[in-house]
Amino acid sequence: MATVEAMTLAYKLANREVTKHTLQDDYFNRYALNDTEGLPDWFVEDERKHNKPNLPITKEVAQLLREKLKALNARPIKKIAEAKARKKLRANKRLASLTKKAEGIAQNEEMTEADKSRAIERMMSRANKSKPKNKVQVVVAKGANRKIKGRPKGIKGRYKMVDRRMKKDLRAQKAHEAKSKNKRRRK
Repeated sequence: MATVEAMTLAYKLANREVTKHTLQDDYFNRYALNDTEGLPDWFVEDERKHNKPNLPITKEVAQLLREKLKALNARPIKKIAEAKARKKLRANKRLASLTKKAEGIAQNEEMTEADKSRAIERMMSRANKSKPKNKVQVVVAKGANRKIKGRPKGIKGRYKMVDRRMKKDLRAQKAHEAKSKNKRRRK
């Protein structure tokens, strides 16, 4: 990706505000032909960082770059987009199988209309029921789990490490929220 300075230079060259020769003259300074042989690496790195001319950039170019970055950041992350697409695909498959079953029930001549509608409703309600999510297991950070990094032994599924400090902080936060809620009610 181009830097702001590079975009400014390109913009000026395209609008003929600056010529190639003036650019070369501007970039020639006392550090252009600096000899760095025999100097320590840290010194050469430091010189490379600080011995550059500061190029002025225009507001228009800076705004253009900001808009470009906003557009890039607005795009969804690839993994998230893929996960959403998989979820949508699964939902479509479920819906297709449900419609097939519903058609089968609807064409069954042995059942009455009320039985058919009840069967279809029951099937839809079963499909809409979501599986209960596994609760987050709370692991107290004391004893064997005191200074552990990573998953503690014997813990399967989702977990959260807690310690005394966190417990006290949470209690204080809840008390503060309750207090502020009471103050709002009084007014």
